[in-house]
Amino acid sequence: MLNPFKIFGIKKEEKRLVVIAGLVFAFLNALMLYVHFDDFTRGGLVGAWSLYNNKLLLSGYDPYAYMTIYKWDVFYVLSRHPLISLFYYPFYGLNKGIMELTDNFNAAILIMTVLIMIAACYSVVFMYRVFREVLALSKKDSNLLVAMMFSFATILTSSMSPDHFIFSLFLLTFTLYSAGMHIRNHTPYKWYKAAILFVLTAGVTLTNGFKTLLAVWFVDGKRTFHWKNVLLVLVVPASLLYGAYYYQHENYVIPREEKGRKIEAEKIKKNPELAEKSKQVKAFQKKINGEHFADKGMLKWSDLSAPRGQAAIENFFGESIILHQEWLLKDIYLGRPSVVHYKWWINYVLEGLIICLFLAGLVVGIRDKFMLMVLSWISVETGLHFVLGFGLNEVYIMGCHWLFIIPIAISFLFQRFNEKNKASKIVRLLVGILTSYMAVYNIVLITKYMLTL
Repeated sequence: MLNPFKIFGIKKEEKRLVVIAGLVFAFLNALMLYVHFDDFTRGGLVGAWSLYNNKLLLSGYDPYAYMTIYKWDVFYVLSRHPLISLFYYPFYGLNKGIMELTDNFNAAILIMTVLIMIAACYSVVFMYRVFREVLALSKKDSNLLVAMMFSFATILTSSMSPDHFIFSLFLLTFTLYSAGMHIRNHTPYKWYKAAILFVLTAGVTLTNGFKTLLAVWFVDGKRTFHWKNVLLVLVVPASLLYGAYYYQHENYVIPREEKGRKIEAEKIKKNPELAEKSKQVKAFQKKINGEHFADKGMLKWSDLSAPRGQAAIENFFGESIILHQEWLLKDIYLGRPSVVHYKWWINYVLEGLIICLFLAGLVVGIRDKFMLMVLSWISVETGLHFVLGFGLNEVYIMGCHWLFIIPIAISFLFQRFNEKNKASKIVRLLVGILTSYMAVYNIVLITKYMLTL
């Protein structure tokens, strides 16, 4: 049984890994501070949109966290992130106090840097524990697979951006570890632990809540559908999430949208040419977002026209794992094409090798209950992106929601092949080479890009 008071303690064998990972994350976040410190630490009368919008030039990540901590409001889409604005409220209070004491020094970027570093380091810890304690791998293999995961392009960029993805990764790796230990020890979830986990994961990203419910189902089996569990783990938490959504939408989103429409109408009245510019911007956004199943509700985020095959090769597996040199870390809403091709053929070869290792691991581990649980999680992501087409044109920034399945699948190859036989040495050497290449290649490109901003 997991002890909630000890689970966040760093164990002796984890300390070296955390230090190394922390140094990498510190370097990446130092780049972010170097580029944006002067501009993003301004405060006072300047508005949140004026200060941050279209100025965080990193792939497509949003600066909403900076904006929320600077001048609290509901900037996130509530139907997808119902609680994340509320999570930031205490840090808005902290930043407000700092600005009052320091003549409007806006510390939002510094506060977020600390939060990002904590979330990234604990994501490393929980992934290590998944390999070490849930899957019973050796220290060496666990370290190697953690290194592989955190050499992926999206994981690295998420570990320095103020978007919500690194917090999703933190909560999902925690859930993987928690559910994995319950499965291994054949122990059920306490209803209140499952409920809290559902609220937290769904509150940050709604689809992650579905993954938590799947995890509870794999752990508890038929008990999941007992009326008490349905009521206390699903109905009551979902009602709380809806209540938070409704409160924020009615009190913050609607008033801001109405105010925005009035301001836009007044500007157009003074300058009729702005109406045509507004139509052009909306047409450009519609072209990027593609054709939808519907124009209302969650289906307005769907995309029927995005090319699935190319998106799978270049975005879902490609850019998520190995950065493209062309249009490096550019935003599709600021000119980047929805599909970019690699300049070097070797990157396609390496991507293919990673996919082959991933598929081979799935075949080997397909009967394992924990592997099936992770696979069910990925079915949520593939359905979302490839059936509905949600965010398929920039799916590479969403890799924190699913990339962990690749090293988890490969871990079953490690289990199958004894460390002393020839096949084992080949697989581990290949994983080591791929990890080294991705880490150096991705970090060099990220550094190069950040230093040219």
